Amino acid sequence: MIDMHNSVEIYDHLMNGRIINKRHLGSHGDFEVNPMFEEVIKNLEVYRNQYEMCGFSLIANADFIYIVKGNAYELSKTDIAMKAYCLLLIIGKYITSHNYKLDKLSAASGGLTSSDIDKISLLSDTIEILQRANMNENLFKSIKSTLVERQIMFENPITQNFVLSDSGMAFYEELTADFIAG
Repeated sequence: MIDMHNSVEIYDHLMNGRIINKRHLGSHGDFEVNPMFEEVIKNLEVYRNQYEMCGFSLIANADFIYIVKGNAYELSKTDIAMKAYCLLLIIGKYITSHNYKLDKLSAASGGLTSSDIDKISLLSDTIEILQRANMNENLFKSIKSTLVERQIMFENPITQNFVLSDSGMAFYEELTADFIAG
């Protein structure tokens, strides 16, 4: 049975361009099960039908849920998605060039520090990529407005570090799979 209170919250969340991840960071700074994700998965066909009647496609996999306008099943074609990909690539380049493991970004106790973001923003490639992607604000603001606001990253409430969500991790897993397959 649909939980109407959760349904309203889910609608607001998805219609504002946010992703619903299987897990979210709780107030204690640890990953917790996301009740919105569980609500949609338990009633997946009802929710798919609801969004289809509004002209959207609800895309759900084992780790996250999002909507797209119409029947387009590729989020990667939107302007916001391209900005998110650019930011994730910039972050990934920094992580690998400093010999960090991807766990630095995915562990609730890890994440990008403000010092890391400052270092990334000083790299010449970063400045050029941000300009070409029409993200003329600083890197910190871009991460907050594009990745955190959309739930691709979370800001840990205890450490203030930026940690990848399930959807953010999927980006790197897909990239790694393509690299290994290619």
